[in-house]
Amino acid sequence: MNTKRANWLFLVIVVSHAGLSLLASYTHLLDVVLENIIGNILVSEISIWLPAVLFLLVTGTHPGSFCRLKRVHISTALMTVLFTLLMEPLVTVANALSLLFTDNVVAGMSGQILSLPLWGMLLGIAVYVPFSEELVFRGVIYQSYRQQGGGIKAILLSGLLFGLMHMNLNQTGYAFVIGVALALLVEATGSMLPAFIAHFCVNALSTVLMYALDALTSGSMGELMAATESSLGTQEIWLTISVYLFLATLCTPLAGCVLAWIAGREGHKEDLKALWKNRKGQGGRLISIPLALGMLVCVAVMALQIVM
Repeated sequence: MNTKRANWLFLVIVVSHAGLSLLASYTHLLDVVLENIIGNILVSEISIWLPAVLFLLVTGTHPGSFCRLKRVHISTALMTVLFTLLMEPLVTVANALSLLFTDNVVAGMSGQILSLPLWGMLLGIAVYVPFSEELVFRGVIYQSYRQQGGGIKAILLSGLLFGLMHMNLNQTGYAFVIGVALALLVEATGSMLPAFIAHFCVNALSTVLMYALDALTSGSMGELMAATESSLGTQEIWLTISVYLFLATLCTPLAGCVLAWIAGREGHKEDLKALWKNRKGQGGRLISIPLALGMLVCVAVMALQIVM
């Protein structure tokens, strides 16, 4: 699949994603399905991976050319967990910055999430969601851009599209950071498996912490999160940003060192260096009209959410 087809794929995903919300407002049954957290996860992710599968079938593209599932060393998998934890402060900064303009989306869903067993949420949020999104964004879309010759541009653009796909300002910011980190892991290992491991860790950590805090607060976590969010003022948010920005200045360079170690362990250290050395002259144009339209739809949806 070439870049233009990947851009069309993103537009189809965006339209199907936005179309679901629009249809739900006119269709009672679909609205009921999307209001249920399990139904929302299942249907929303289908609207992501199904277009990718159909695109591969229609274009006659072998999945193996995009799904790089090369095995990695156990030590690489363990260091991937460390890399993910070291990136968390930077992710939190991006999350906190968005709270200056919008609400915390995950906090708003905490009541629904906590009403279900932990194992069910882990299967949905930490296994199914990463599998679906890695297949599309670090698989089909990123690899299409990478095969065009765009190194840094491919990493940044695929990360941006991963963020925009969430179609809310809160998740867009920190999903962009996560998307860039996951693409770097693919480059450092030549495999999507570490990206899936890292994505699993991010989602599983937030889910387990939510359930742990709910247990510590005797089942009142949902109400506590809602009350905390409503009482957060600009001063408190800036304090959070300052604290985590300080942690990020310490942890992010360490995450870079861990990434370099991983690349060396998997024999891709020179490939990782080449990304930066050749950043100015990499590849052709990646953005086309379908991609611009898809991005515009995402921005329009987010703008409407803020205004309304």
